[in-house]
Formats: sequence, C-alpha cells, structure tokens
Amino acid sequence: MKIGFHLTPFWSPTDRGATRIIDEAIEVVAAASRMGFAWVSIGQHWLSHPTVWPQPFPILARLAPETGTMRLKTSVLLLPIVNAVEAAENVATLDHITHGRLDVGVAIGYREKELEAAGLARKDRVLKLEESIALMKRLWSGEEVTFDGTYTRVTAGRMGFTPCGRTPRSRWARRATAPRAARRG
Repeated sequence: MKIGFHLTPFWSPTDRGATRIIDEAIEVVAAASRMGFAWVSIGQHWLSHPTVWPQPFPILARLAPETGTMRLKTSVLLLPIVNAVEAAENVATLDHITHGRLDVGVAIGYREKELEAAGLARKDRVLKLEESIALMKRLWSGEEVTFDGTYTRVTAGRMGFTPCGRTPRSRWARRATAPRAARRG
C-alpha cells in the first residue's frame, strides 16, 4: 500500500503570513519524503479568503525538489475555470520539473465566486471540462493542432514540448457520474 497526503490542512486561516505557511509546507513535505510517503497533493481554489490556497502549479514546482521520489498531484485542478492551453503547457512543464512524477486530477468546480471570476456559467462546466480535456490530449500529442471549440480556439498550434514521453497519469472525471467517468477512461 502506498500512503500520501493532501496539503489542505496547512492552508487554514492563520495569523502567520503566506510566506511562512509555504515555508512550513516545504518542511512538512521534506519530512514526509524522508519518512517514505508516496505522494503529496494540493487542490485549487480562487478567491478563498479567509483560507489560503496557493495555486497548484507554482507550489508543486516549489515542492518538487523536496519530494525525492514522491509523486506530485493536483487534487484537483478546476479545469473549467482555467484556459486549457495554459493548463496543458503548465502540466507539461511541471511534468518535466518532476521528471515524470506528476498526476493530474481535475474537477468541474462548484463555488460561484470562482465560476463568476472565470466568466463561466454553472451549466457550462461539464462542456468546458470535456472540451478542455480533448484539447489538452491533442496538444500533448506533439502534433500541430487546429481546434475550434466553444471556449477555446487553436489554429495550427503546437506546444514547444510535451509531457515526459507520455501523458501524465490523470483522473479526468473526479466526482463525475459513472458514464462520464467511463468515457474519460
């Protein structure tokens, strides 16, 4: 059995500054690596006051040197509220930073503040998620991509580099219905 942990408890409201919270998380992750933990994960929220949620790509990039052989995970990336091309590029970059130890979990999101800030109606979350996944997979192929989606368009675009020789292990349909999860694999 492999045991890991999620960093959420470290981002509770506190009188410590954000820098200190992140420094403490680095210390905890380094200790977990020394103790043999298999993975560490972090979720994503926007506009989360009074809690503190560092965004997953920069914090996982900072934690990577402290993790030894631990896997790093987004649990979850709120894919409908971010740009799919930027997410694909960030995943590829972080996968190289971690030498292929990245797992990507995504979800549709539920907080009205986040959806509003992203300009996304609640009813459009699933369509945007599915479109984003389809585009990201195509971009990671390494081929030139033309994509005319409802939310994102790409004309003859190709990423500078793709994930480490494979698509990062992914949980595309976290908290999804069984049929949607089956479609996503």
